[in-house]
Amino acid sequence: MATVISKVKVGGGTLTRASHASACTQGTMTFAVFVPDSVCGPPAGGWPVLYWLSGLTCTDENFSTKGGAFGFAAKEGVALVMPDTSPRGAGVAGEDDSYDLGSGAGFYVDATAPKWAKYQMYTYVTKELPALVVAEFAISPTLQSVFGHSMGGHGALTLAMRDPAAYASVSAFAPITHPTAVPWGQKAFGEYLGGVEGAPDACDLVEKSGPFDFEILVDQGDADTFLTGDVDQLMPTKFKEVCKAKNQKLRLRTREGYDHSYYFISSFVGEHVAFHAAALRARALAAVVDLPPPVPTTATSVLSQLHSAVVGCPVIHQPITCKAMVAWKAKEDLKLETIVVAPPKAGEVRVKVVANALCHTDVYTWSGQDPEGLFPSILGHEAGCIVEAVGEGVTSVRVGDHVVPGYTPQCSETSCIFCMSPKTNLCPKIRSSQGKGVMPDGTSRFSLEDGTVLYHFMGCSTFAEYSVLAEISCAKIAPTMPLYKACLFGCGVSTGMGAVLNTTKVYPGATVAVFGLGAVGLAVIQAAKTVGARRIIAVDINPDKFELARQIGATDTVDPTACEKPVQQVIVGMTQWGVDFSYDCTGNVQVMRAALECAHRGWGTSCVIGVAASGKEISTRPFQLVTGRTWVGTAFGGFKTRTDVPKLVDQHLAGELPIDHFITHTLQGVDKTMEAIHILESGKCLRCVVLY
Repeated sequence: MATVISKVKVGGGTLTRASHASACTQGTMTFAVFVPDSVCGPPAGGWPVLYWLSGLTCTDENFSTKGGAFGFAAKEGVALVMPDTSPRGAGVAGEDDSYDLGSGAGFYVDATAPKWAKYQMYTYVTKELPALVVAEFAISPTLQSVFGHSMGGHGALTLAMRDPAAYASVSAFAPITHPTAVPWGQKAFGEYLGGVEGAPDACDLVEKSGPFDFEILVDQGDADTFLTGDVDQLMPTKFKEVCKAKNQKLRLRTREGYDHSYYFISSFVGEHVAFHAAALRARALAAVVDLPPPVPTTATSVLSQLHSAVVGCPVIHQPITCKAMVAWKAKEDLKLETIVVAPPKAGEVRVKVVANALCHTDVYTWSGQDPEGLFPSILGHEAGCIVEAVGEGVTSVRVGDHVVPGYTPQCSETSCIFCMSPKTNLCPKIRSSQGKGVMPDGTSRFSLEDGTVLYHFMGCSTFAEYSVLAEISCAKIAPTMPLYKACLFGCGVSTGMGAVLNTTKVYPGATVAVFGLGAVGLAVIQAAKTVGARRIIAVDINPDKFELARQIGATDTVDPTACEKPVQQVIVGMTQWGVDFSYDCTGNVQVMRAALECAHRGWGTSCVIGVAASGKEISTRPFQLVTGRTWVGTAFGGFKTRTDVPKLVDQHLAGELPIDHFITHTLQGVDKTMEAIHILESGKCLRCVVLY
């Protein structure tokens, strides 16, 4: 029986700090439990749970006050359990003489030396405490994962490796990965276990028992003094070598400039929570599917149980009532409505929209300039989502997967000459129905409660808390990618980068001109810089955008309104014969002409990225083309949605593709979408991300 010390509301749930008499440690132990809020109560079987193991000198309060994990855990629907690191005041002679032994330094092992008999921390965190929280806090006994920091990182890794069936996933911040080879571990194991022989050691466990089925996620700061001091106490390089030798899946990320503190942990804890939540959902799915009779075996009933088990609210594969911003007429403010989202049909996926970035294409359609624009409709197409339900025949994604919707689908069928060709990403599989604002069967999945039908938009419609997509429009991404950042890869950023990398294939030493310094234009600059362009000229009528353009890679800036001659002539004068590559990122047909005419005589290529208003046409003198210039266009930067978006995400996670600078504004709630549109129209915004 636990005694409650305190209970507070925090981050979308309740944090309870409690104590209890422990049989393992023969004393009083303190712990904390965070449980998300839910109008439906706990899920059937208890909350999926993530155990946090703290490092040396810490108590259960360090993570709860400094870790910043509660909001992420509430959003993902997982509980957190935070035990103490060791017995306190156990009465062992010398237990408080040093920070790395005794109080605060239990190392999550069961001591065998008689002096330390009260230090049974492995049994405590794997048996006694879980049994207590399962009984008193509606925590699942089977859906559990573990992560930790430093000594707790060592504990998390070794707990998962010693009993891999018990944990769905494991991750760590700056863990002690080879403690038997460093002073801390040698001292602690020598005291607790009489020596390092047989002591739990992550490197040794991988060598002896690996590979394990789970992927291991590790974040390590390169300014960590325990890594960079006279002795490397953490040894992540050794751990990476061992994992590679055993084919153990490991994602080791070195974080530039970060130290060993909770500032480091709080910076990336959201990604760890998302990583574990995805693994827990996958385990829940496997558990439901593998249950013996008399559990129903139809797809609908199985997924219904999964939804109840993981989310805690009934019922999957039934219509969902939620909020959405509906565009009723062109230029008329979007209106917050309660809508009904139908279940997915064959080949379809229903998703929960977590984050949505506002794109100029949304505003373009809302303004009435889009010839395919339909009303009433639900706009939005640049989003990060979680799969909530799948229709018959869907195999590439499953419930709990994180996805980025793609307005350019990819069927990947061998009969599709577009998908099979490396020359294009324009799969026509559902193009006709997508342009008509309906799903492939010709009907909508959206309606008001009175039955009024609402149209889909670009096959995405993410200005709603839930949406239905074609399976071939879902790019499955790594669950460690924060969805508020993943949404950027749904359109603008990918389009700009792909125009450089795929469509025009800019080469090292090239010269480049970029017209329009919104998110797409800046993405063009960033990609051109990455591939080694020698000179990058940024063009915009708003000089306030020049500073960021320079930071990203622009070498020159031009304001056409300050020029005495047409801007194309100015650029030709700056470069003698023009630039090797130019890009229109504005949608203005006059700018498109200027971009072409500043391209290099003989070989210059100009790429049209911006979408022009309905009825607009482009023109130039034929002489411009006769003298060797090429005019090309791009859609989604030539990226194939399901193949390439996950790769872009992985590049970002590996630290190779920074995108945080594109997010200039954030808002909370689907009802803030109209405000986000106004922010985007102000010209002082790259991407405004709305969190749902």
